[in-house]
Amino acid sequence: MNPGSGTVRWGETPGEPRVDWRALLRQCPRNQGSDKALPSNAITAREDARPTNFLAELRHCLNPAGLAFSGTGIMLDAMAEPLLAIEHLRVDFPDVVAVNDLSLTVEAGDICGLVGPNGAGKTTTLRAVSGLQERTRGAVKVSGRELNGESDELKKRLGFMPDFSPVYELLTAVEFLDHFARAYNVPNRAHRIEECLELTWLTDNRNVLGEELSRGMKQRLVLAKTLLPDPQVFLLDEPASGLDPLERLELWKLLLQLHDAGKAVLISSHLVTELSSFCNKAAILDRGRLVLVGTMSELGQRMNHRRMSVRWRGDEPKAMQVLNDTPGVKHIVSAGGGATFDFYGDADALHELLRVLISEEVHVTEWRSLQDEWERNVLRSGAKALM
Repeated sequence: MNPGSGTVRWGETPGEPRVDWRALLRQCPRNQGSDKALPSNAITAREDARPTNFLAELRHCLNPAGLAFSGTGIMLDAMAEPLLAIEHLRVDFPDVVAVNDLSLTVEAGDICGLVGPNGAGKTTTLRAVSGLQERTRGAVKVSGRELNGESDELKKRLGFMPDFSPVYELLTAVEFLDHFARAYNVPNRAHRIEECLELTWLTDNRNVLGEELSRGMKQRLVLAKTLLPDPQVFLLDEPASGLDPLERLELWKLLLQLHDAGKAVLISSHLVTELSSFCNKAAILDRGRLVLVGTMSELGQRMNHRRMSVRWRGDEPKAMQVLNDTPGVKHIVSAGGGATFDFYGDADALHELLRVLISEEVHVTEWRSLQDEWERNVLRSGAKALM
């Protein structure tokens, strides 16, 4: 590992314990049978810590040994300014105010979900923050410095991945990345390209033409392009669009690695359940206005309850006993090898329930919020805030 290198990479530190990553993935209930496209080398382990929030719960399940990831060496508590600060942003189009007085900060290590229905202003916000869309007024600051009029070096700290971004169909994946690596003046270009191909699970498709890549592979290639200059701030517009379930799992792991490397991530989606799985905070947009912002725990308390689904293998009586004995679990519906239930409580209490199930040797194979209920509660909360 080279913590001060400023690159996002897999690595290892001599003398530290080594972990069999594939074996750990196979042991994790969420990832049974999924060791797809993982790097072959062992990865450095650090001291494990008990998860204390919803983001940590996901990291604990995807990454149960607390695997280390080398990044920029940024200390989260040493940042004097947020990595990204959006101040009173407004974007007007001829017939509509697309974004209206939006202020939001994203700190180092934050994965912040930008949530809202289609037409809420998510894409316009990301384009305006990136500089691709002219602002009517407002400021965008990276590490405390206004983005407009600054040098290209500051702008390199910000990486934007648009939704449905095209790729050059007559270039191979590696040629596509080489083209942009030259444009970004990326040092040690060939090595960085291989790192980004590995991080986006495209190493085996490095010589495939763009026109022959699937929709999901094209999406991953654009993500690799975004990673190339190793930005400090990531703006991701529905990056999971077109990805299959295993590819989404790999994306979640990459986002958690960016979190651990001290990056700031602002990621949009209208699928609230998807964001609730790995974001530590969220901002809810409706009709161009920011109506709610907070940690997932805070938003969970505002939304009163969520409908959950859990599935397991074996020992159904033990699992049902844990659910029935847990305060806040109501309206349990058993479904043969699993159950759905209403959960009244915050993200920490929900994590504690999952921890108890696992400690009682219940083999949990699925754990998720039911999309329509969670999204309905989120959007209802946003609508109430506008009233």
